[in-house]
Amino acid sequence: MEKAGLVADSCTYGVLIHGWCARGNMKEASKLFKSMRDMHLKPNDVVYNIMVYGYCKEGSSYRALRLVKEMAENGMVPNAASYSLTIELLCKDGKWKEAVILLNEMLKSGIVPATKIFDMVSDTKLSNA
Repeated sequence: MEKAGLVADSCTYGVLIHGWCARGNMKEASKLFKSMRDMHLKPNDVVYNIMVYGYCKEGSSYRALRLVKEMAENGMVPNAASYSLTIELLCKDGKWKEAVILLNEMLKSGIVPATKIFDMVSDTKLSNA
């Protein structure tokens, strides 16, 4: 694309990142995410949510949580799916403290999770106490 003299914008990066995430190739998605920033293009909430979904699908709770926190630092609010998927993955990894913190952040942002998220956090806390 660059060889043809075309410059990618945020939308183009978002589409490409989505494609890599959908294919389960987070290595390539991460490269594009970094490249986007290197080009001084700010990822929007849609791109962040796509990356969070990809990391959750991959099973990387640390990376998903890092991006959710980064979104908040940049003034964006993760969507309900990003919060819920990350909380669910944290619970599967036995990281109940991080799950509780993220659940509280979700509630503070005005997003009410499904009952199963509360149950999952509670069950994880009890089984790891």
